[in-house]
Amino acid sequence: MDKTPISIIIDDPAPIMSVYYAHRSSDFTDDGRPIIEYVSNEFLVAFCDIAEKYNIKGKFSVVPMPGNRGDIVNGIPGVPYEQIAAWLDIVRCRIMPGFAVGPEMLTHHKAVDLETGAALAMDERVWSRTQNRSTLIPYISKALSLLRDVSIEACGVTSPWDFGIEVEDEYVAAISQAVWDVNSQGTAWYFLRGLHHRANAKPWLAYDENGRCVVSIPATTSDHFWQTINSARTDDEYISSLADALITEDGGAGEIITVLETGGWPILLTHWQSLVSNGLGTGLRALEETARRIAKNVSGQVEWKSFLEIMDTVAANKSLYPKPQF
Repeated sequence: MDKTPISIIIDDPAPIMSVYYAHRSSDFTDDGRPIIEYVSNEFLVAFCDIAEKYNIKGKFSVVPMPGNRGDIVNGIPGVPYEQIAAWLDIVRCRIMPGFAVGPEMLTHHKAVDLETGAALAMDERVWSRTQNRSTLIPYISKALSLLRDVSIEACGVTSPWDFGIEVEDEYVAAISQAVWDVNSQGTAWYFLRGLHHRANAKPWLAYDENGRCVVSIPATTSDHFWQTINSARTDDEYISSLADALITEDGGAGEIITVLETGGWPILLTHWQSLVSNGLGTGLRALEETARRIAKNVSGQVEWKSFLEIMDTVAANKSLYPKPQF
């Protein structure tokens, strides 16, 4: 019997600078600590070590113009380019073997005027609400092109916030065209929706036209590590409680188990800032503990898959993955 795919979504990574810092609502955590602006390459290495140890696979974003501060090709003001280049090299060499890498649109902050490069008054989520494929195609193409220029050929994208959800049919068609135009790929993936607490939640075929298709891959669990941004706790009991929300020590409960019991695919969701935990790395420790429990309790039932592998599975068996009703 085939194992159920399990995967993880890592939202919001960018070289060195924190995208979360750019669109933070406060300069301080809830307990009064300053929100950190930068994340070292050492943290990315630590993430890679854990992913490789447990064969964790999924999706990893690279925000190409993080927080409207330069870009990954021409540089980010305040960040030495050798650090950016080193970060990108780690992504290519150690992330990409197990993760689909793609842009989380251009800035995950203010929308961009493509002609001037200037930031618009509205963020990308608000901007997307009134767009159609004719305006979305060049925007997505710009994001894909920036990644291609640093030797990352992506065939999928992540939606910052809920980018495109109100014009999803136009958005999906634009993804297909942009991926084809930039990287000549006929099959694409995207992450937009969360299907937490929905029975039998799994990916679906969102677009199938002109000899091309697009697969929607949803999150099926919540980001329980987000709370670590605002907590100074790093004790083992706290780490264990974070992992418990996804899978308990004995494998008897948690969101992963619930998803499996309802026939779905566990597609975990977290964010770079959730793992960084404002410099404490608490979320990363909780991820490692979660991965250990998965290996201990359900390794005979699930198998880690990248978004590329999930995309190919759905594209090869289209009739088995119809679009759900929302």
